[in-house]
Order: sequence, then C-alpha cells, then structure tokens
Amino acid sequence: MNDVLTGLLQESVSGIALGCIYALIAFGFTLIYRATEVVNFAQGELMMVGAYVNFFFVTQFSGVLGGVNFWVYLFAFAGSIIFAILFGILLDYIINRPLKDEPVFSVIMATISLAIILRSLTAIIAGPISLVPASPFGDNTFNIGSVVISILDISIIIWTIVLMAIFYFFFNKTRWGIAMKATSTDPEAAQLMGIPIKQVYRFVWIFAALVGVIGGVLLAPRMALLDTNISYLGLKAFPAAILGGFGSIPGAVVGGIILGIIETISMGTLSFHFEWVKEINDIIVWIVLIVVLMIRPNGLFGIAKVKRV
Repeated sequence: MNDVLTGLLQESVSGIALGCIYALIAFGFTLIYRATEVVNFAQGELMMVGAYVNFFFVTQFSGVLGGVNFWVYLFAFAGSIIFAILFGILLDYIINRPLKDEPVFSVIMATISLAIILRSLTAIIAGPISLVPASPFGDNTFNIGSVVISILDISIIIWTIVLMAIFYFFFNKTRWGIAMKATSTDPEAAQLMGIPIKQVYRFVWIFAALVGVIGGVLLAPRMALLDTNISYLGLKAFPAAILGGFGSIPGAVVGGIILGIIETISMGTLSFHFEWVKEINDIIVWIVLIVVLMIRPNGLFGIAKVKRV
C-alpha cells in the first residue's frame, strides 16, 4: 500500500509539471480566442519552434562560451524570448491583419495551414535526426521521504507560477492589460473609447507566441529526444483549455494541471495495476473531457453566454 501511495505522489508531482506545460499552451489558445474568438491551432507548433530555437541558441552559445553553463542557458532563454516577440509580431502581420474582417473559418484554416508549414519547415531546417536536449539541472533530484522529485519538474512548476502571476498583474493592473480585456469584451466599443485595437491584437499574438515558446523551452529538457512530434502536445492542451472553460485563463491553468496529473498516473501506477488502462492512455484525456462536459457543458470555469432575442 505504501509503495502505491509513494508512486502516486511521485507521479502527481511529475503530472503537475507536465500539466504546467499543457497550461501554458492552453493559455495561448485562450489569449487568441478571448481577443479574436478564433482558435489558434498552431499553438502546439509555436511550442515546438520555441524548443528548437532554444536548442539552437544553447548549442551556439555553448560553443562561444566554451561549454554548457548557467550563462549559456540564460542567454539562450533571452534569445528565445526575443525570437518569440518578433515571431508574434510577424504572425500579427501575416494572419491577424489580413484576415481580421474575414469569416472565422478562414482564420482557423489559416492557423491550421500555419501549423503544417511550421512543422514542415522545422523538419527541413533541423533535419530528420532527433536532437538530444540537455537539462540545465542535469539529473539532480531531491527526496521528500521516499518520494524522489526532479529539480527540473520543480523549476517548471515555479516558472509557470511566476509567469501566471506576471500575466495576472499585466491584465488587471496595467493600462494595456485592461485595454486587452476591454477589446476582448467588445472591440467596437473599445475602439470608440480610443483604444488602439490594432496594437492590442499585436500584443495578443506576441503573448501567445511568448507562452508557446516558453512552454517549448521548459518542455524540451523533459523529453528524451526532441523532434517535430512534440507539436502534437498542442492537441492534448486543447482539451485542457476546454476542460477549464474555453476563454477562461484560470480554467486553462487548472485544466492543464488536471489532465497532466491524470495522464501521468494513468501511464504509471494505473497501467501497472490495470493492464487495460494501457490501451486507453492516448484517449484518456478525451474521456475525462467528455465526462466533465456532460456535467458542466461550459467547462469548470466557463460561464454560459446569454443571448437576448
């Protein structure tokens, strides 16, 4: 019994770390949707590109600085952030502005096309060989009783908490954050009040690129091999956004963590004790999503919209 409890606790910590990655990707979905009412299906690919860009910077800086050290990872992270900002501006120009007044379906198809293009270009540039990302913490762990916890997992959880706190402060305490909330609620009224909605939409795409790239930076060291298939984690983060309530920022975080824990435990303790669980590992998050939506159709934190006729 104690072994089972220890396994569950250890898998829960690992699941929270994985769920934080899902939460960041789901947060990107939520940002775009709240501002434009469009689902950005390229969010998983933004995470993948971020992982590759960070790997490139780590490789380049380690060659210049004579090996991998703290400064290498710091400069690589700074380079990835700059790349995310520039990439977000580019996405605003090539997707949002040309298609702003077009049907939602056209914008969704544009994001799907962007996802395919990013995956293909990354495969062409990086080559067919999978990369081996290094962790800034190595294999360091610490023990709490009989539970072994990875330093990397703890760092991912801390980074996610810090990022969400920063975004919360930005959206609720700054002029531009309040302008973004007003624009997402009623763009026409916001524009009449003098809010520059074009700049607001640019900020939205920049933030979506930032959380995607940072998610890739945090995820890459947890992966044994880095390849373009990690972009499909976006499909797992999508139900996390729906589970929490699509458009809800707290819901994206909670939904991501819940699904991360469920997925990790199902692949570990549950699969060990129940053989049939192995057969549904790939769809278990969708099963949980369907069950929750049957009870709460708008998600855990979603609010039903009332339309007046």
